[in-house]
Amino acid sequence: MSNAQAAQKAPQFETITVESASVGCDGGGGPLGHPLVYLHLGHDRQVTCPYCSRTFVLAEGAKLGGH
Repeated sequence: MSNAQAAQKAPQFETITVESASVGCDGGGGPLGHPLVYLHLGHDRQVTCPYCSRTFVLAEGAKLGGH
């Protein structure tokens, strides 16, 4: 298998742009969801959910301390 084929088969994780430095993630709910966890974006302005690997990124212009 070539590297291009392996990259196509690699799982695609969702990236979500948010306006707040604190977010809740439940994996999308339903049978594929997970327990609700609250995540806080750090100084790198992003955080990845330890359950589902969704990455939350703070929007351009949004303040890290804002809600």
